[in-house]
Amino acid sequence: MSFGLPLQSKPTMKMKIVVMMLLFFSLSALPLNMAKPSNYSDQQALISFKSALLLDPFDSLLHWSPNHTFCNWTGVTCSSTRQRVVSLNLTAMGLLGPISPLLGNLSFLRVLALKNNSFQGHIPYQLGRLFRLRVLRLSYNNLSGEIPSELSLLSNLEAIGLGANKLTGIIPPFLGNMSSLSIISLGDNVLQGGIPATLGMLSQLNWLDLKNNNLTGPIPVALSNCTRLQLLGLYQNNLNGPIPWEFGRLSELQQFYLWGNQLTGEIPTSLGNLTQLRRLDLSDNQLSSTVPLEFGKMQQLRLLSLQQNHLVSGSSGLSILTVLINCSSLEILDLGYNYLTGILPISIGRLSKSLSCLCLESNEIGGNIPDEIGNLTNLTEVYLDANRFKGTIPSALSKLPNLERLYLDTKNLHGRIPESFGQSKRLGLLSLSENMLSGQIPESLGKLPQLRRLYLHHNQLSEKIPASLGRCKTLEMVDLAHNKLTGNIPPEVAGLQNLQFYFNVSGNLLQGSILEMSKMIMVLAIYFSQNNFSGSIPSALASCKGLEYLNLSGNAFEGPIPASLSDLQNLKYMDLFCNNLSGTIPVAFKKMKMLQHLNLSSTA
Repeated sequence: MSFGLPLQSKPTMKMKIVVMMLLFFSLSALPLNMAKPSNYSDQQALISFKSALLLDPFDSLLHWSPNHTFCNWTGVTCSSTRQRVVSLNLTAMGLLGPISPLLGNLSFLRVLALKNNSFQGHIPYQLGRLFRLRVLRLSYNNLSGEIPSELSLLSNLEAIGLGANKLTGIIPPFLGNMSSLSIISLGDNVLQGGIPATLGMLSQLNWLDLKNNNLTGPIPVALSNCTRLQLLGLYQNNLNGPIPWEFGRLSELQQFYLWGNQLTGEIPTSLGNLTQLRRLDLSDNQLSSTVPLEFGKMQQLRLLSLQQNHLVSGSSGLSILTVLINCSSLEILDLGYNYLTGILPISIGRLSKSLSCLCLESNEIGGNIPDEIGNLTNLTEVYLDANRFKGTIPSALSKLPNLERLYLDTKNLHGRIPESFGQSKRLGLLSLSENMLSGQIPESLGKLPQLRRLYLHHNQLSEKIPASLGRCKTLEMVDLAHNKLTGNIPPEVAGLQNLQFYFNVSGNLLQGSILEMSKMIMVLAIYFSQNNFSGSIPSALASCKGLEYLNLSGNAFEGPIPASLSDLQNLKYMDLFCNNLSGTIPVAFKKMKMLQHLNLSSTA
């Protein structure tokens, strides 16, 4: 029945197929890029980065392929919502090659960490397009060229690490405009010029590392505005001028390193206000004041190094050693190579129980070494050499249980070497040379299982060399020259097969044969001059294959020169002057290509 409108008939199956085919072909005719996902450019940037690599030694990027979702690739982190790359961290993977400029297309990137690899070439200026970037870590690579000016566009950057590369040019002043920066690490490059004063505008800065460059000029006073600084490392540059007084405002500073520059003037007493300071190193400059007594307020101090300056004691003498008692965490105190005078106060024994290294060498400190130094039971290294100390060696010093190195070459010490040194079981180096010590070398030194270096030269030691030294199997270097030692070299000592560097007994009254010395097969130098050794020169010395220096002059050796010495192919210096040798120079000496000095004069 019809009411004026035609009835619609149902579509047939044939019509449905036609419609579906038209729909399919219309969709397939669309441009391909309309079918790509929104993060396709991220994938292409990463693939380009991998393709530019010359070496991936650990196959760290082996699964970087379209067969795997790139958000699951090694070192890649994506956002959970848009699946865009927000972090690329490939630290310490041994990667070699240039950094692809297409990384600049990772527009959502917040962290780029390629530290500790072997990337080379320039830093791509395209990284300046990463306007969301917060962290840029490219340290410990082989990058060269200047820091791109385009990085000034990274207004959200919080940390920039470009240290330990080969970057040249200047430190860009634009860094001072990046108000969010808290970390700047540009050390160990070849940067030059001055430190930009604009860095003083960075109110969030807590880490500034510009060490080991070629920076010149004064230290900007403006850096004192960076009151959140915890580390300030400007060492090993060519900075000059004074240390700004205003640095006393850096109340949060914990590590302060200015060593290895050309700084002059006084050490500001205001630095005593840095009560959070743990490490202060102003060494190897030209500072010429006294050491501020205000340093006693820095109770958190663990390291204080002021060595190699022109510091003096002033009217207060060595009072600095008394005020530093307040620094109860002090571990290293280095005031060596200055012009300090006075005597060591007995209060030195009240320094921090944590003190492990005491360096006062190369000053003009006199008087006796106080027994109270023995209270510092954690000391491992003591350097008191090249001063004007007098008196005897305190037995308390020789009993320090953790002592590993002791230098007491001070010209005026007398008396005997304390037997109690045998109690310092960790002692590895003992240097008591250039004094007026007398008596026998203590037998107790043979109880030191870790003794490696023994320097007793230029004293008045007498009697025989103790055979007990032969029990010190780790000995590498022995210098007993210019004393009054008598007798033979004990076979136990001559048999020290691990002696690597030198054995020096020149200028004594020793006698007998040196046949046993052939057992020192690793030694580099043997000095036996000016003694009373006799007999023939042992042909077995040829077994000392590492020997470079041999001095047997001024003895009573007789007989022919052994031809076997020509087997010492590393020998550079041989002195047989003033003996009773006979015969001819062995023809085989012609093949000793390394020999530079040969003295055979005044032989029979």
